[in-house]
Amino acid sequence: MLAGQEQSVQGIIAQVIAERVAQKLLERQKHALVVYTGSDMGLEEGLENLRMLRREDGFTYRVLLTKSAAGILDAAAIRSALEPAEFWVEKPGAPPEALTARYDTILVPTLTVNTAAHVAACMADTPAAAIILDGLMRGKNVVAAVDGCCPDNPERIRRGFHMAEGLKKKLREQKDTLRDYGAYLTTAGHLRETAKKAIAGFAPASAPAQPGLAETAGNRQALGSTGQDMQYGGKQSARGDSPVFWASLEGRVFSGMHIKAYPSHATVIVPKGAIITQLASDEARARGIRIEIES
Repeated sequence: MLAGQEQSVQGIIAQVIAERVAQKLLERQKHALVVYTGSDMGLEEGLENLRMLRREDGFTYRVLLTKSAAGILDAAAIRSALEPAEFWVEKPGAPPEALTARYDTILVPTLTVNTAAHVAACMADTPAAAIILDGLMRGKNVVAAVDGCCPDNPERIRRGFHMAEGLKKKLREQKDTLRDYGAYLTTAGHLRETAKKAIAGFAPASAPAQPGLAETAGNRQALGSTGQDMQYGGKQSARGDSPVFWASLEGRVFSGMHIKAYPSHATVIVPKGAIITQLASDEARARGIRIEIES
């Protein structure tokens, strides 16, 4: 075989291997831990979004219902729609820290004011708050529908809530704090697309674009989305208080050695077509680094 042909074959083999690794990384993100807290606002929309993630996007679930959620939600309907591998009520099958270490994606379809307040105050005194807070500390994909804790949700007025502006401001601050902690905030009707957006940073960038990954104007208006405008200057810029870096790769693989070059809590944007290794992903989570694919 000629040298040029041999090099071409090796390149093809390397690309196939890299794409398989990337696909496994993506599939790992789709094993999700679902936490229901005690609110029924947006319940049906959120449940349908989770059902679509399972049927059309390949997600699998382990589900926890808090004590308050079990008191007001239809556990049988949730179990039937999500077909979880495990289903817990009030007490999870393992300590919260063990669960969040095992799952890279945590979905909260019905976040309550109470749980949002506990997490915002860094209080891990309930199973739900402990799971969400530990997930944020580990840099996991935490996606929460805020219909039940957002003071500006029109459903609250229809249900007879008429809050003073000072109280609304406090609830908005709690919501903003969760976003600052790294949570993806959304509404129940956008839960599917936001979950897909959350895992997109670990997806194979060479794969075809998936519908619903882009943040919608409705989503931004409803919750004050995690998406923020960025003005880039050269290879480094800033997003709020966090530095943003553009990674420069000689090949297609973004490895653990690459991620070590960036400071903790930064955002690193890698080129289209890059393959993010498991070591890079783990190191990023451990140090609060967000990896994004160049759009």
